[in-house]
Amino acid sequence: MIASQPIRNIFLFILLFTCFSFAFKKKEPAVLVFSKTNGYRHKSIPAGIEAIKNLGQTNKFSVDATEDSLAFTRENLAKYKAVIFLSPTMDVLGESQQTALENFIQKGGGFVGIHAATDCEYNWPWYVKMVGASFLSHPDQQVAKIIVTDKNNIATKHLPDIWERKDEWYNF
Repeated sequence: MIASQPIRNIFLFILLFTCFSFAFKKKEPAVLVFSKTNGYRHKSIPAGIEAIKNLGQTNKFSVDATEDSLAFTRENLAKYKAVIFLSPTMDVLGESQQTALENFIQKGGGFVGIHAATDCEYNWPWYVKMVGASFLSHPDQQVAKIIVTDKNNIATKHLPDIWERKDEWYNF
């Protein structure tokens, strides 16, 4: 009986240590990928979601993907470090969802707009100002030459001085 008391104490210590370790484990940051469409739907959306999930695994952030506008509440957005608009089209958020996204961004939440992120929310001036423009049109895919003027920026330092790219170039 005497030997069992220290064993119980050790077991209790290990149990408490394990519980506290899980309780205080730092949660990895999370992003919300939003790809709702009410107009043209890009076939690349599923591949885009998968690519973002792969980036998350590589860079230690979790990814939730949705097309549900009701995910845009103050409470739900508080779980995320950033929101990614992946080719949404037309009017995709109601007034309360717009307010929730605005508040999220104004409180320091991140925003990434991919491809058709400028092809939505045309009648929401705050959003249009945030993304910088609204989509107007695009010609057929074609090769363009991009002159890289800032070789120090992390987003461009790996590019050649002139970068040729075949893509769908937007007019705004």
